[in-house]
Amino acid sequence: MSRLATLDKALVLILVPLWVFSFALTVRTQLAGGGYAYIGLSAADAESYPVLNGDFSSEYPSNPLEEAGLRAGDLLVRAGGADLRGIGKLAFVAIVREEAGQDLDVRVVYEREGKRRETSLGLVPISLFLPMLGFSFSFAASALFLRLRARTTRSVRAYFLAAFSFAIATCFFDPVYANAVILPVASGLYLPLMLRFAQVFPDDVAPEGRWHRIWPWLFIVLGPFMVLFFAGRYTLAIAGFAGTLVLGLATVLAVFTRKYRRLDPVARRQMKWVLFGAYCALLPGVIVLAITLFEPRFLPLIYLCAWAAAILPAALVVSVVRFNLFDVDRLLSAAASYNVVLVVLGAGALVVVPRAAEAASGLLGIDPGTGQVALSLLLVGVVIPAHRRLRPQIDRLFFKDRYALDHGIAELLPTLSTCADARELTERVGEELNRLLRPGVCVVYAGVEQSYVPVFVEGRAVPPAFEAARESRIIQ
Repeated sequence: MSRLATLDKALVLILVPLWVFSFALTVRTQLAGGGYAYIGLSAADAESYPVLNGDFSSEYPSNPLEEAGLRAGDLLVRAGGADLRGIGKLAFVAIVREEAGQDLDVRVVYEREGKRRETSLGLVPISLFLPMLGFSFSFAASALFLRLRARTTRSVRAYFLAAFSFAIATCFFDPVYANAVILPVASGLYLPLMLRFAQVFPDDVAPEGRWHRIWPWLFIVLGPFMVLFFAGRYTLAIAGFAGTLVLGLATVLAVFTRKYRRLDPVARRQMKWVLFGAYCALLPGVIVLAITLFEPRFLPLIYLCAWAAAILPAALVVSVVRFNLFDVDRLLSAAASYNVVLVVLGAGALVVVPRAAEAASGLLGIDPGTGQVALSLLLVGVVIPAHRRLRPQIDRLFFKDRYALDHGIAELLPTLSTCADARELTERVGEELNRLLRPGVCVVYAGVEQSYVPVFVEGRAVPPAFEAARESRIIQ
């Protein structure tokens, strides 16, 4: 760390301990088990009992108020053994967390029309947020590795800030009061910082101008939506959070994709790895969040998408440290193809299948549930094989040179069997390779008696002949 500038050292010494603190508390919270009571309520004053407003987080699989027999306007009197007089939203979450222990429900006493009743209130399980641990660790580890081991550049510094903001913003832990302070701040920062990283990576092509520095900060509104969530305004908070995150992550993908087309070959190779990681890690989350805007009950799926998010930090490390590793073109086209298939499947399952099942139920008398299962299987059977046809088209659009080479070689091989002799075969191979690869000079040699002689020459070159015995000695 001795080679880091003073500002860089300060950022490392501030952000790394803060993440370690948050991550350690998150692990402890996960080990403790139990759940959170994400239901909306309000208290008029310190002498009043909180009143249910009918709101709840869509992280619940179903309406928790209906399952508990509660409704808007009910007074919450007790949770477990704790009196709730004058309790606000954060205090309610903390009390229920303590009273429920490792259970996923808590006994509550409520008052309706002057009568007190008792029921059991379900909780959002802590285990729902478990995938975020892998998300958080992968971003923090990759950022720290690049900050300490890679060359200090503008893009490495930008990624360090964005990654640690992401890593801290995905830590859900007790005590809830500390979490309610740290999460909104980190949530407001990570989209602007990630967009800034997208602007400056690779380092030699960064947009200049005040507007390019300002517009990413429009996404800081993610922080206030997180404040609304902790305040118990769940419907508004989740809708605003999901909408902003969809727009922000889609913008990140758009910036990366647009820059890819304007880069030189080396920088483009680096960007291919970032594109591969970004599409694998971010696009599934964008799709789920977009679906959540229309069907909030799908929100828990966003936490499952966090398992895929670790691909982005790994791909970014490769792009900086070893960008020429593996055949990234095929990885990228496969990722894009599968993501398109995922979009079609998701849209079909949510929009087309239910409506078609209802229509079939009316016309054929088939049970809608049975019809949905049958149509879903049919959709999978049609869409999944489409991946084989879609992937070559993606290669043709984004990797024109590779597509032309693969297509040309595939056409060349069958024609070689029609050649009359070895010389014609060699010349045809040379002509096709020169056309496909477009080198400055192309020379193909063939063995003639005791030497190798050029049988095909294209370009400004006077190739010499070589003795076969001499070449054998060189090879040995």
